[in-house]
Amino acid sequence: MKKYGCYVVGALTLCSGSLAHAMDLETFFRVPSVKLGVAKSTGNVDISKDGEFNDIPFNSSNLVTPVISLIQSPYFFSETTRWGYHTELSASYFDLDYDDDDDDQFNGGDYKGYSVSFTPVLFYQWGDRKLCSTCKSWRIELGAGVHYLNADGKLKNADNSQIKFDSSGFGFNSHLGTVVNYKKWELGLRLVAPTRVDDGDIKVEHGISSVSLGYRF
Repeated sequence: MKKYGCYVVGALTLCSGSLAHAMDLETFFRVPSVKLGVAKSTGNVDISKDGEFNDIPFNSSNLVTPVISLIQSPYFFSETTRWGYHTELSASYFDLDYDDDDDDQFNGGDYKGYSVSFTPVLFYQWGDRKLCSTCKSWRIELGAGVHYLNADGKLKNADNSQIKFDSSGFGFNSHLGTVVNYKKWELGLRLVAPTRVDDGDIKVEHGISSVSLGYRF
């Protein structure tokens, strides 16, 4: 999977080079703004460890977790079109739980860590094209890129002993979302397609969708 992640990064770099030739460098390398936000996630992460457990579903907890992003201002493909793109570099924290009283082997556990993602986003937008004190807009978007996952977990056996594990690695990410902007506030719903991260004997299928609220500086 790490090799696959490198291929994706390479492809994105080549595409970026093509775009840089198609538009002026000032437009392509426009300075990103900072977006601070919080997110409530839903879904689960399935984790397997060779010889110990298979497809244990760690579910999203009730926590609201922080998200920080560097996000470019939108670039529209022409003066009249609603189509455009931007890129995001985001870091987020997650805290997941496992709780199954009917499981004969494990009856509890948790999985927590952080992920960092780089995502080019294609969108179709209505309303104002810029952010300002009176601007408002909404858009639908499709994003695809790469992310890095680093997390630690543990499972509690029925006899109260514990299995601890950790995982890290690169994966491919994609999402379909809708985003509403009011002034410099952003409310987003993003449905994430599951992606697999392999780290030796640990395999993680990561697919957490989210509702987020953020503010652009």
